[in-house]
Amino acid sequence: MFYLLSVISAQDSRVKPLQIDSSSADSLILRDFKLFSVSKDSIEEPVDYQAKDSIVFDYNNKWIHLYGEASVKYQTMTLKADYIRIDMNSSIAYAEPLTDSLGQKTGIPKFADGSQSFDAQKIRYNFKSRKGIITQIVTKETDIYIHGETTKFISKQSAGSNGDDIIYNKNGIFTTCDSPEPHFGIYSNKQKIIPNKLIIIGPSIVKIKGIPTPPFMLPFGFFPISKDRSSGLIFPRNYDYDPRYGFGLREIGYYFPINDFLDLKLLTDIWFKGSLRILTSGNYNKKYKYNGSFSLEYSNLKERIPNDYRTITKMPLRLTWRHAQAQTAHPYRSFSGDVNISTGSFDRVVFQDARNRLNSQLRSNLTYNYQFPNSPFSLIATFNHDQNLNTGIINMTLPQLDVRMRPITPFKNNKKISAEPNWYERINLNYNSSLSNRFSTLDTNLFKQSTLDTMQYGVKHTANMDASFRILKYFSLTPGLNYYEEWFNKKRELTLLDTLIIRKDANGNTIDTIFGLEQNKVQRGFYAYRNISANLNLSTQIYGQVLSKKGWFRGIRHVIAPSLNASFAPDYSKAPFNYTKYVDTDTRAEKNIPKKYLIYQGSPFGTSNPPAENFQINYSVNNRVELKYYSKKDSSFKKIPIIENFSFGGNYNVFADSFKLSNISGVGRNSIFKGLTTFTYSITVDPYQRILVGNTEVRKNAYLLNTDKKLFNVVSASFGIVNSATVGQIFRLLVKQKPVADGLPSLESMLETFSLNHNMQYSFVRQTNGRDTIKLDYNSISTSGNIPITKNWSARIGQIGYDFLRKAPTYPDFGLVRNLHCWTMEFQYYPQSRAFSFFIGVRPGSLDFIKIPNNQNITGGR
Repeated sequence: MFYLLSVISAQDSRVKPLQIDSSSADSLILRDFKLFSVSKDSIEEPVDYQAKDSIVFDYNNKWIHLYGEASVKYQTMTLKADYIRIDMNSSIAYAEPLTDSLGQKTGIPKFADGSQSFDAQKIRYNFKSRKGIITQIVTKETDIYIHGETTKFISKQSAGSNGDDIIYNKNGIFTTCDSPEPHFGIYSNKQKIIPNKLIIIGPSIVKIKGIPTPPFMLPFGFFPISKDRSSGLIFPRNYDYDPRYGFGLREIGYYFPINDFLDLKLLTDIWFKGSLRILTSGNYNKKYKYNGSFSLEYSNLKERIPNDYRTITKMPLRLTWRHAQAQTAHPYRSFSGDVNISTGSFDRVVFQDARNRLNSQLRSNLTYNYQFPNSPFSLIATFNHDQNLNTGIINMTLPQLDVRMRPITPFKNNKKISAEPNWYERINLNYNSSLSNRFSTLDTNLFKQSTLDTMQYGVKHTANMDASFRILKYFSLTPGLNYYEEWFNKKRELTLLDTLIIRKDANGNTIDTIFGLEQNKVQRGFYAYRNISANLNLSTQIYGQVLSKKGWFRGIRHVIAPSLNASFAPDYSKAPFNYTKYVDTDTRAEKNIPKKYLIYQGSPFGTSNPPAENFQINYSVNNRVELKYYSKKDSSFKKIPIIENFSFGGNYNVFADSFKLSNISGVGRNSIFKGLTTFTYSITVDPYQRILVGNTEVRKNAYLLNTDKKLFNVVSASFGIVNSATVGQIFRLLVKQKPVADGLPSLESMLETFSLNHNMQYSFVRQTNGRDTIKLDYNSISTSGNIPITKNWSARIGQIGYDFLRKAPTYPDFGLVRNLHCWTMEFQYYPQSRAFSFFIGVRPGSLDFIKIPNNQNITGGR
């Protein structure tokens, strides 16, 4: 028996309150009907149902027919279709579409239960067991569309469901393509879907456009589809072939969501000739606090030597870490940075693209900063690393601790009300101290004991005091006093032993002879190195301009900023300091040139020699010239920089015995075309006379103005042009109005982000023989960017260009990408390394491991 409560919604004006079908005495057509029938087999809760066109009650069969936008609701289940039949005997509802006058199906059944919903051609649902049979189902889990020929649905409220909705599919398709007829999919006879958890499939095969692909046959499979993070297998991202390592699988592994703030991936690349790469990576995120990512990669690459039984084994490593702290995380403390360290030229061994192949420098920096509250002091701890990928040399500072004090005015009277402070109240005091631990080594020795033995560590203190005064109304005068102190733990004494060393080759021939052997005697302890210096700086600004009140030209302005700086330091090689000594370099008196050295050793701050006694005056002049004009276009005044910046300067050493005046150097830059083209130029001149002695030009301690009535000789000069712009920028510069292309993509839109680059520099150099030489330092062009050729085709160009100096192409790479709706086809080519890759793969999503790849490295002779 069946317990039913019907709530009828008669929305159609054609519907009458009650109709009786005269063709059957046992059938009723109802418009507003409530039936209460109670038995011990009735379901626990009422069923609500409605229809737009009509409801027909068949009394003999105890059926209810619902026509036109019909719906049935029971607890969390909702069933909609143009036709629904309810069997009150078995508590089963049947739903299917109707056919209109044109033979088209209308009102496709839609089923929803809780968070689950799907469309189907036919649905049979049992209210008691909460189970249903569905024909030609289409449902979606995350980004996966599931098509089924015959489907059984079990509600999580059904007995034996273990609290999960369960879908059993027969002859199903598993795809991420949203087309009614999927372009690809995993076809299998049996599928089990636990929504928001897992899809399990039996023996299956991948079909593309209905064509089976034997390489993608699977005996079984399971795919995590949780909307929340859950553990699961990571399928290979690429099927790889490399003639050095053989066939392989890329990035197969497992995913671990550790908690709400941290996840972890373990991945591996496996090549069938024995090579291996292991990657551990993860992400973390604490809301309003910090976020970051990390990875550790290890490779064991085995390459067989051609025509030999031996193999070459490479074991490069790479460590990366990025950490960023939210600005609002802490008012006084911050920690952030990036770490990027590798060994064995990891990027160049593993990758083929231009960015990794051409990159020659890796850098890392981690910084911890703590500002002491209500104090001028702060503590900064840093880790720094730079690595030259060409030489393999790594320089690392681990750690460096700095205590910094922001400038304070110790003599200022804060209670004083007068506007003008006394001269001593202008005095600023600043202090910094650093502790550093630094070493330099090859990347192959990074984790060896020998690296630890070469560490240099020390402490330094710097303090300075200055004040700024305005004199003669237009000049700024700043005197200063600087103090430096560094602590060492080693002191050395160099001596030359009276030893004769004759080096010979394997045949007994003399290569060279060393007359005397330098010996280094090291004494450990605590030693302090101190020096003090004074400086005085005078600066001002001079303005010159020419103005006009008519026409487009409204004026030109020249700003000159001259500056003089005088500095003084005593001679620290003399008493009472005696920081330096001399050691002989040759036991032969006529060949001996004594060498000066600092008695302290192992400075991590680069201290090698103290400053000699000097009284030096430095000067510099900065120039900027601007043109002002009137624009009729928008009735406004505008400025054009004629000289953005041109500065020149030098120094004069008062205590020098000769050549007191240094060379004078100048450098400048200008930009045109809204910054798309930049000119750079420099010049160095010598104010002293130069004469030829034999075939060599030497300087003479006499001013050229006094001897040859000239101001200077040009020693060197350079002129360079840098052009860098996207096609979109060039187009907007040349074309005032965008063309209309009747719906077709314009040339500007196609090449909007496509960049063109050109670098060229000429230099003038005066040779040692007195001859002037002009040479081309570099001249190259390059292009890069993405070009959307059509709606589905695009081209990627990277670093394609030509070096006119080397007469060779730059390191180019280019690719073609084709959008195949739910698939992507890509072709990449790297001419310099003679490598290419080609694949057709599913667009990013749960099934993007399905690819048809081909990666090749081409070498001569193959």
